[in-house]
Amino acid sequence: MIQNSEVIKDIIIQFKSKDATAVLEAIKKNRKEGNAASFKALLELLRDTDEPTVEAAIIEFLYDLKDEESIPVLLEAIQDEEYTFYQSFLVATFWQSAIVGSPYLDLFVKTAIRGDYMTSLEALTVIENFDSAYAHYELLDLESDINEAVEEEESEDKKVLLISMADVVRNLPIEGE
Repeated sequence: MIQNSEVIKDIIIQFKSKDATAVLEAIKKNRKEGNAASFKALLELLRDTDEPTVEAAIIEFLYDLKDEESIPVLLEAIQDEEYTFYQSFLVATFWQSAIVGSPYLDLFVKTAIRGDYMTSLEALTVIENFDSAYAHYELLDLESDINEAVEEEESEDKKVLLISMADVVRNLPIEGE
């Protein structure tokens, strides 16, 4: 992503426009010239918008994400309660796009445990696509956390997802094997 501060300022200002067309143009411009600051502003726009075309354009942008610089901002949003409504979309970004989520296995497990059904489903899909190896103790701890969550979960549908997640985590590659 380009670091031209004037361009970034302009994109962020356009994100705040009341004109949906101007906002959509800023989203397109952000694809080419944005950086982590404009990405954060884009996520804030997603959180705050009630315009369906803008919301759809941002989600499409997320699913096309290729920039690794966006990962810390995205992870922060996933953990922020202000983004709860969009959490499943934010999690899905990691399997829909070209960014790598495998270093954040624990975050996806914890998000699945705390999240609603759709967030849990998206987190399960993300984890199923991991091909990294993990420390055996880490996998055991996460599996234990998931099993505890299964016992406490009231929703039968989400309970089934969590059981599947425990199985997926149990079968992830172990470092050194």
